[in-house]
Amino acid sequence: MKIFTLEEARSLVARIKPIVEDINNKKEELMEIYPRVEEEDDELEKMFYQTKLVEIENHIKKCFLKIEDMGGVVKAVDPISIDFLSYYEGRYIWFCWREDEDTIMFWHELNDGFAGRKPITQLEGHLSER
Repeated sequence: MKIFTLEEARSLVARIKPIVEDINNKKEELMEIYPRVEEEDDELEKMFYQTKLVEIENHIKKCFLKIEDMGGVVKAVDPISIDFLSYYEGRYIWFCWREDEDTIMFWHELNDGFAGRKPITQLEGHLSER
């Protein structure tokens, strides 16, 4: 697993944001198609919508895999939350980013979840470059 500096993780967030936007657009498409599958009486149309659902779901899965291949760890999908492993004062920590945040503004210990997030300002100026 890749270990990130804060600068590297923030740079990666900038590259991940368009992928997250793509995921959210596809999730909206899913929400439009789900009712059509349920309501459709014509079997051919129903099959079309079911096929479309599978295609969109596969696209979303590939997007999440792409994020993980880049080094992010997907912790939640609604809203999308991604952690980045780092090293601070002799221990591993997570830099934490959620899709509604501009950049990484929080961190937490490995065993703490979202509720354990602390402001990144507590670490800035003390982060080593490894």
